[in-house]
Amino acid sequence: MGDTILLVGNPSSRGGKAAKRIARARAIMFRLGLAHVFKPTLPHRETVEMVAKSITEEGFRTLVYLGGDGTFYEVACGICQSGLASEVRLGMLPSGTANDQGKSFGLSSLPRDLEANVRTIAAGHTTKLDVGEVTAYADNGLALRRDLFFDSMDWGLSASILQQRNRDVELTKDVPVIKHMYRDHVVYVRAALQEAAIRLVSRDRFSADVTVDGKAHTFHNLTDLMIKNTLIMAGDWIIDPTSRPDDGKMEVAPFYGIGDWTQRVILNHKKFPLKEDTRNRMGLPPREVFKGSEISVQLLRPTRDESLPVQIDGEEFLSANNFKIKVHPQMLTLLVPEAALPI
Repeated sequence: MGDTILLVGNPSSRGGKAAKRIARARAIMFRLGLAHVFKPTLPHRETVEMVAKSITEEGFRTLVYLGGDGTFYEVACGICQSGLASEVRLGMLPSGTANDQGKSFGLSSLPRDLEANVRTIAAGHTTKLDVGEVTAYADNGLALRRDLFFDSMDWGLSASILQQRNRDVELTKDVPVIKHMYRDHVVYVRAALQEAAIRLVSRDRFSADVTVDGKAHTFHNLTDLMIKNTLIMAGDWIIDPTSRPDDGKMEVAPFYGIGDWTQRVILNHKKFPLKEDTRNRMGLPPREVFKGSEISVQLLRPTRDESLPVQIDGEEFLSANNFKIKVHPQMLTLLVPEAALPI
């Protein structure tokens, strides 16, 4: 199956709209001469095992996901789990709301750009993507959970918003009309206004000891601590314009409140970045960002039994006080537009 593409997507997502996009993508692939097989995603992270077996047992060497960042995450995990990541290419047909992975490589999730994205796969230009491996530890040093991430890891406000969003989705999943609002950006705005998120901004801050490639840092009065791999965050924001997905390092960014968040957005918004002279006139200095390939995080909480929300790639992760992150350089190979290739 080395010359046949495995296309993975969820036909039931977005109220059946995804099924139409999958059908359209397949028609374009056939028209462009891209032989392929389609497999739907599976529940309870079974997609990861399905992808791994498709590589090791069926011989697929080019995989394409159609969906949001969550689908990217599961397919990419399956590629890594197969043990044959160096032989596999991953193509992207993004259709999610934030679409951080696709946008970081110049791909649009708009329906009108689907054919252009398929043509990117057909063109065959590749670049590399680093992979993060995170391990959460108990206070006694026992490893509690290990997982991979490809885009970001976050402690604090963003993870709290995600947690609230997931609770709201669960409560409204069987209510017609209401459940549809949770497919759009409005869900994050609504969740951000929930009491838990407001409490985190105003009172429930935290400190952290963070070691980046052997250099220790202590951050106090944080609302967020983020580790970022790819360029784009939440659709249009950029934490560090010098970020590269294939340099073997990830960016570590502390946030000290809404003002800090706002300043970072103003400085490096994807569509409207401020030039250096404008930033200087406005009195907006560059925000601190640290880069490293081995990162340890120890959360310092006023009450250690209070759990702090954690997320990786948009999914809730195990709350703990101690974490270690290791970067696996250039572990994944992505099919990207020629314009996204390193200069």
